[in-house]
Amino acid sequence: MKKFDVVVIGGGNTGLAVANRVSAAGRRVILIDRGPVGGLCSLAGCNPKKVFVRASEVLDEVRRASEHGIDIGTITIDWERVWRRKHSFTDPVPESTERGLAAKGVARIRGIARFAAPDMLIAADEEVRGGAFVIATGSRPRPLTFEGAELVKTTDDILELRHPPERMVVIGAGVVAFEFSHVFARLGTRVTILMRTSRALAGFDDNFSEHAVQFTKTLGVEFIMDARVTSVNQSNGALRVDFTHADGAASREADFVLNAAGRVAAIAELDLVAAEVETSRRGVVVDEFLRSRTNRRVFAGGDAHGILQLSPVASYEGRVIARNFLEGDVVKADYTTVPQVIYTTPPLATVGLTETEARARDIAIDVATNDMKSWKVYAIAGEEVAWAKVVSERGGGRVLGAQLFGAGAGDNIHFFALAIRCGITSTELKEFVYAYPTFASAIQSAVP
Repeated sequence: MKKFDVVVIGGGNTGLAVANRVSAAGRRVILIDRGPVGGLCSLAGCNPKKVFVRASEVLDEVRRASEHGIDIGTITIDWERVWRRKHSFTDPVPESTERGLAAKGVARIRGIARFAAPDMLIAADEEVRGGAFVIATGSRPRPLTFEGAELVKTTDDILELRHPPERMVVIGAGVVAFEFSHVFARLGTRVTILMRTSRALAGFDDNFSEHAVQFTKTLGVEFIMDARVTSVNQSNGALRVDFTHADGAASREADFVLNAAGRVAAIAELDLVAAEVETSRRGVVVDEFLRSRTNRRVFAGGDAHGILQLSPVASYEGRVIARNFLEGDVVKADYTTVPQVIYTTPPLATVGLTETEARARDIAIDVATNDMKSWKVYAIAGEEVAWAKVVSERGGGRVLGAQLFGAGAGDNIHFFALAIRCGITSTELKEFVYAYPTFASAIQSAVP
């Protein structure tokens, strides 16, 4: 039997942040993961996806070059080279991560962990006891239950495509659906998004969602609302997706069908009943210190508890867990100023309260909604869409939330996150001197 101060289950952002910090404090740490280590973001999420997104962005810029007086001949894209470039970022990650763990003295087991008691688990036929356990197992695509669901692919699969499909059906209308639809529609793929409800991007601001849908339609993407997939079958060398919607039964043929119906916590194999760890539909139930409510020696972070499935949040939670283990519950996890960016072209970004959320709290607010496409900075850049919605306390008070859609949104959203965190008012944002003409300078006129 092996004994450690901390047993980390999962080698992604949360697990690595905990292992690195706790081992640096001189504690004995073991990290268990079936491998490869590095996490979803580095291996099959943020970083490789951004390679595809950036290729799409450059393609979009080149196609619109004539607006700036630049004439370009026939445009071609060598997807094999894009794919190889993606692998240049992902392939080195597991080995370099393993080297880093070894250099810090973190012990490793490669295998599946399963709890046998509240203070003990089994991995690779070894019993491991710990003073604390960190569940950082991440997430997996939400299982689909209709006939032929095994024919539907995941984001792992789409990142390994060696050439763009001619036709793609996307099941789901969340972040992943929009990001990959923008990429492949610009490559010439005919994309259909099947939405379970009448509204895309559930949980985001209503106007934000509407603008995202309307612009995405200009790329040729088809949206079908209130669609329920009934089956996926092979048909004449293609895939046929059968579904029902408001007008009855229908179908679409595709060469690739993507599961973009969300992700669920990957905790099924852990036997958390034996660990006396409470779970919910979202994952491990934790308190504000990220401890299990029913087994105080267990922490959970990242997608394993499902509070906010974002890579930087997972890293942040790893730091919170490490500090709470080392110092004794001194930091509460706080998500109020976490910005979210949807990597469409151009990007969408949001932080803080939406207008609906602010009104539900009975806050007296001012709301500024601006179509900025004709504003000089965006017009000069030749941008096709530029939109902002900012919520603040009435009378030039504190900034409460912002939703942005357009060039620079992924960077500018941090101005608003900082404003919310530091209590900066909309009046102060208006009075700030911005470099001009930059996309950030539009903030001055976009706030209430």
